[in-house]
Amino acid sequence: MLRLVLAIVGGVVVAFVLVFATELLFHAISPAAGTVPDPSDREAMRTYVSAQPLSAKLAVLAGWTLAAFAGSAVAARFGGRGRWPGWVVAGLFLAATASNFLMFPHPTWMVAAAVALIVAAGWLGARLFARTTREGRAA
Repeated sequence: MLRLVLAIVGGVVVAFVLVFATELLFHAISPAAGTVPDPSDREAMRTYVSAQPLSAKLAVLAGWTLAAFAGSAVAARFGGRGRWPGWVVAGLFLAATASNFLMFPHPTWMVAAAVALIVAAGWLGARLFARTTREGRAA
């Protein structure tokens, strides 16, 4: 049981470290670097996000996708219970991303893409990295 909890926590930590790193990189190379508005000002944040080029938004989506994949892979690999520890991490990551969307306005297409990509990446990470039994089934 401790192994399972540690695997899920580890997967969440991996996912959030990757998000932090990609967001840090995004803000460093952003055309509006240094002009990040006060996060509590929703209208200023909406303007900031909408002013970003498509390539920057796609890079952020790629970071979220990678984070969901890696976090679910870590949990599934080390959880010792098949795929579901990875799905738990993907679900927690999706909930945190939804919270981000509620706090900071994003384009509708980006929200839809993020949900689809996080679900797909979480499923794939868990599927590819879950330990299997000798009979070839997920443990």
